[in-house]
Amino acid sequence: MWFKRRKYVPQLPDFLALCERNYAQLNRYLSDDTRQGQSTVIQVSAQHRYCISVSDVARFTTTLQIELIDEQQHFFRPHFVVRLYHDAQVAEVLACQHISRFKARYDYPNLDMLLPDEKRQINLLLRDWLKLCAGQGYINRELVFG
Repeated sequence: MWFKRRKYVPQLPDFLALCERNYAQLNRYLSDDTRQGQSTVIQVSAQHRYCISVSDVARFTTTLQIELIDEQQHFFRPHFVVRLYHDAQVAEVLACQHISRFKARYDYPNLDMLLPDEKRQINLLLRDWLKLCAGQGYINRELVFG
C-alpha cells in the first residue's frame, strides 16, 4: 500500500537544546582568551587525532574548524565548520564534509540526496563526535590553544 509521507517539521526547542549542549561541550576546549589561529589536538585513539582550530573570532561569535588528522586516511577525513554564538550560547554546524548552508528542511527525494532533517542530523553527528572526545579523548593541557 502506497502512502504519502508526512513532511518533516523542525522542532525548534529540541534543535536549540541540541545546539546548547554542543556549545557547552565545545567550550571545554576553548580558553578565555581564544584568538584566531589557535588550535589544539584531541587524541581519540592510537590512530585518530582531531584538530580544533579557531578560524574566526568576533564580538559575539567564534568559528571553529574540526578535522581528522590522519596521515593514513586519504579518502575520508571528517571535517566540521562550527560557529559558536556566545550571546545565545549555542553552537551550529555551518558545514560538514564540504556541504554548507543547510536548510531547516529539505523535500525528499532531492538532487543532493540530503535527508529531510539534514541540518539536525549534522548537529547530532557533532554531538556524537563530542561524546567520543569526552569519553575517549586525551588533550595535553599544556598544548591547549598554545
